[in-house]
Amino acid sequence: MTAVIRVLMRAAAFLVGLLLIAIVLVWWTSRPPSDTSLARQFFQREDDMNRILAMMNQDVQMNRIALDFLWKEDNAGWPRPEAQWGISLERWNEYRALFEKVGSQAGIIRRERSSDVMIDMWGAGIVPSGTSVSYLHCGSPGNGLEHTEPPCLKRDTAGSGQYRRLSYRYTRLTDDWYIYQEIW
Repeated sequence: MTAVIRVLMRAAAFLVGLLLIAIVLVWWTSRPPSDTSLARQFFQREDDMNRILAMMNQDVQMNRIALDFLWKEDNAGWPRPEAQWGISLERWNEYRALFEKVGSQAGIIRRERSSDVMIDMWGAGIVPSGTSVSYLHCGSPGNGLEHTEPPCLKRDTAGSGQYRRLSYRYTRLTDDWYIYQEIW
């Protein structure tokens, strides 16, 4: 075997090794956190979770407040002029600081006309396929809002099933808070 072929084979073996390491790292970091760790984190930061929830209940016109975009119930377009955001930059920064404090990777979600709010804690995947894990709060229906999420509709301590073309599972943390995983 010539020296050039040996060098090329070593380089190829090195690149394959790097690729395998990258695959293992992606697999390892794309696993959702355990319910045990999520429960521990929730109870350590429950006051901050409730603060985010209280803010979202004041900002009922908002469907999604993320680190880098905002959706209003009547306008999910982004980017858009600041006058059409639905909340001020100062308010958005307050949300972002709380998201960082509780460890939320993606912000908060309230589906259209829902009394239920999800603080998104972890996610992996893309639009056609993925999974997310959230803290779900079952709010009080009224003023045109109603329960839309399975745990809030069922009020069981734990469960799983399919709903809206997605699979889900949940575990109750308190009377109104759940760990909620969606898989689509």
